[in-house]
Amino acid sequence: MLNFWRRVSTECWVDTNVHLERLTPSPDTVVSQARQANIVLIATGTQPGQWRWLQSIRGVGKAYGLHPEAIPAADDWLTELRACLVHDVDAAVGEVGLDWRPAFADHDLQERCLRAQLALAIELDRAVILHVVKAHQAMLTILRDFPGLRFTVHAFTGSADIADQYLALGGYLSAGGLITRKPAPRVLSVFATMPEDRILLESDAPDLPMAGQAVSDPCHLPEIGRVLAALRGVSTASLAIQTQQNARVLFGGGCVQSG
Repeated sequence: MLNFWRRVSTECWVDTNVHLERLTPSPDTVVSQARQANIVLIATGTQPGQWRWLQSIRGVGKAYGLHPEAIPAADDWLTELRACLVHDVDAAVGEVGLDWRPAFADHDLQERCLRAQLALAIELDRAVILHVVKAHQAMLTILRDFPGLRFTVHAFTGSADIADQYLALGGYLSAGGLITRKPAPRVLSVFATMPEDRILLESDAPDLPMAGQAVSDPCHLPEIGRVLAALRGVSTASLAIQTQQNARVLFGGGCVQSG
């Protein structure tokens, strides 16, 4: 996202995972409201039809990927995904991953689809947004086959041991609205002590809303940030700067310019 980050102020929040097509009101209104709240959005893709829709949206960072919930019967999706990424040199790969819940696709099929997308990310030098549910050990095994991959685990809720293994592979972990809920989730201890240069923030809107909300919204991100800043004993302003810098390094490949 080199070109994208050159247009982003260093003073804003970065929401690293938004499902823009599922939000109301219109995407233009959501993007405008976020901009007014000093929030930059990265809108994620999940399946071919939505990729085509996402290509027309302006004013956001983008990620295109085949979500494990949306694996199609036809096998031509990888060609289309490559075309989306080649067309948009700023785009990341995501949201992709593994989900071992019973309603999702066969495990072997999920793994084949994920490996194909990680190989594409390495080839095109793109960051990856990972979805991992009940499959951390399988994911870690796969990631070890892709050294040098830039990735983040979105809405991380795993243990300290699992977090350490992702961090050892160079990964980032993203905190969302779940960290605001009561009783306090166990993952708070992970985000309280993990390296400051590996933390990201997200709304995952409209999913995983923060405490007191029925639906997540990108404009909730500063409140999520305030909770995390208090947890870590730092100022909200410093957390905003740090997490934006982290997003620049991950998604921009080290780009730290502003505009």
